Amino acid sequence: MFAVFVVVGAAVLFVAVLLVLGRGDLLQPEVPEAQARLLPDDGVDPADLADLRFSVVQRGYRMDQVDTVLDRLGRELDRRDRRIADLEARVGHDADPLPRRRPAPPASPASSDEL
Repeated sequence: MFAVFVVVGAAVLFVAVLLVLGRGDLLQPEVPEAQARLLPDDGVDPADLADLRFSVVQRGYRMDQVDTVLDRLGRELDRRDRRIADLEARVGHDADPLPRRRPAPPASPASSDEL
């Protein structure tokens, strides 16, 4: 009789665990690597960053992809900063100063003698 109670108790426990945990589909399916969208080889613009997708692996994103993108963005920003500094330096040295305009003399009211 004791064995029957043990078997029934185990069955009830098994059914309760199945009801609580469900079928085990708790996570979304993993994104295959083929769907990763990284940065293009030429220039980077805001639309490229909006379309950026990394492959999801067991521990999160693929660290090598994230590191590659961050390194690339760092190089792009450095290049742009150098270009901006170069252009600003050229404008500061090469540009002729704008001619100053003298204010127009105040208009004198017509005197009554002239009329």
